Amino acid sequence: MTRLADAIQRAAETAVEQNAAGWMLAVVTAVHLDGTADVDTGRGPVLAVRYLRGWNPAAGDHVMVATNAAGNWLIVGALATEPDPA
Repeated sequence: MTRLADAIQRAAETAVEQNAAGWMLAVVTAVHLDGTADVDTGRGPVLAVRYLRGWNPAAGDHVMVATNAAGNWLIVGALATEPDPA
């Protein structure tokens, strides 16, 4: 009976994780001319994520990425970086 309970628990956790809104940190890996960029997250790469108008991302930027329950992704903006000590 515990195997069934464990399977139900895993299925419930997966469903909640996939359908929940949230945010995470990512690194821009490529920028496209159509207003999207590819990012690499802790969960793996995500292709063609929209970014906000008026901001020009560059490969290597550390960004905040928001997700919603419908599975849409949005790059919210770049994180501040420390100045180069050289």
